[in-house]
Amino acid sequence: MEWNSLTLCVLGLFGLLSLVATLLTSFFKQVPELADAVRAAWRSLRGERRRDEEDEGALP
Repeated sequence: MEWNSLTLCVLGLFGLLSLVATLLTSFFKQVPELADAVRAAWRSLRGERRRDEEDEGALP
């Protein structure tokens, strides 16, 4: 194996690892929003409302 091929393979590997790390970081940052969206979807399918939504509609 030549140095040129080895260098290109190492650079490609580091590029791939940085891409995977970036994708995982962005995914983990979106997990709370995803969990809230799933909970809201389940609530709407069951016909429930959140307590703070019910409080907004109540008269003072």
